[in-house]
Amino acid sequence: MKFSGLWLMLILIGGLIPIGATFAQNQSTSEYLGEQNNEEIAGEIINQLTKLSTLVDIRVKPVKSRLPENLLKDYDKAKELKEKALTEYQNGNYPQAIQYSLAAMRYYKGILKALEEDEKTPEVLRTQIQEESTRIFAYFTYVEKLIEVAKSKGIDVENLTKAYVEAKTAYNEVLKYIKNGNLEEAKISLEKAKQKKIELDMEIRDVTTKLASKNAEMIVKSFLIKTNQSLTIAEKAIEYAKSMGRNTEEAEKDVKEIREIYLQVAHLANEGKWIDALRVIRENAAHMIGFFTIIEKIKREKMNAEVFLTMTKERIRKDATALAILRKKGINTTRAEIQLRGAINEFSIAINLIKKNDVNSAILHLQRANRLLREVEEFINANS
Repeated sequence: MKFSGLWLMLILIGGLIPIGATFAQNQSTSEYLGEQNNEEIAGEIINQLTKLSTLVDIRVKPVKSRLPENLLKDYDKAKELKEKALTEYQNGNYPQAIQYSLAAMRYYKGILKALEEDEKTPEVLRTQIQEESTRIFAYFTYVEKLIEVAKSKGIDVENLTKAYVEAKTAYNEVLKYIKNGNLEEAKISLEKAKQKKIELDMEIRDVTTKLASKNAEMIVKSFLIKTNQSLTIAEKAIEYAKSMGRNTEEAEKDVKEIREIYLQVAHLANEGKWIDALRVIRENAAHMIGFFTIIEKIKREKMNAEVFLTMTKERIRKDATALAILRKKGINTTRAEIQLRGAINEFSIAINLIKKNDVNSAILHLQRANRLLREVEEFINANS
């Protein structure tokens, strides 16, 4: 795309040349663009329109129910013009797409300006300050618990307690001004309170670091146990996937990386370097969380299958007893007994698959067993 053409459109978008005045001169879009590539220019403008509309949508959503009717109409008009712009662009009518896009952007910018003005009203400011205060007092509850835990571990919490009291006092002052209807003082106090919260956050980081260090040995030992168990599960899953002819290269690479982290932590733990071991865990936290999440999913799937196994086993026992009673009464149970043996066979296959960590295949056999048992139970109910 030629450089001058793109800048001309950006000037139009930015309002350096009033859009209304420009098009009022009955000059077509092509006269402004000359020989520029309309498709690329339209694509760039639509990209900007999409970003702008997303921003407006985010701002409008929480306050839409209380917006004035004229602003809602403008919002609907902006969306309508945006849709037209997208349609024209998809149809290859790029000059028309540009005109619709610019018109939609005018509406969206007007809505943003109106929202900014609305946010300065006393009612909205009061709501915002109250919401901020509500959030912070929930945060204070966490700080109180942190102080208690840190104390129990023998950690000095004098600075944290002082910062907590100052921050809480500052926010109580904000609420007092709101209650008295003194919004201007509330705004000033809120800024001071936010600064106190920053100081509180610094003290919290200091205490939580010390607390983590105190608990380093316990955290590291727990990590080593959990990671070792998870690696065993992952390796069995990979082994099964290989036997099914699946590509496990990526999974093996991930497991290798996790094992290297595990061995590094284990080495430091064996030397009693708990703080260093904890640092390695923290540095690899994101990677480890992703790994543990996958393992938990595998474990849940296995647990669900095992619960189903227990229920199926109990059904087989009950159905076998019921058929024996019917047989003693002289009822022909041959067909039902064959179905029961089929269910037992499917059940046995499922157990072996569970042992091999092939949960998905096990579930298929359990479903077959369930269908056979359902037919057996229908026979039992019909003849009881």
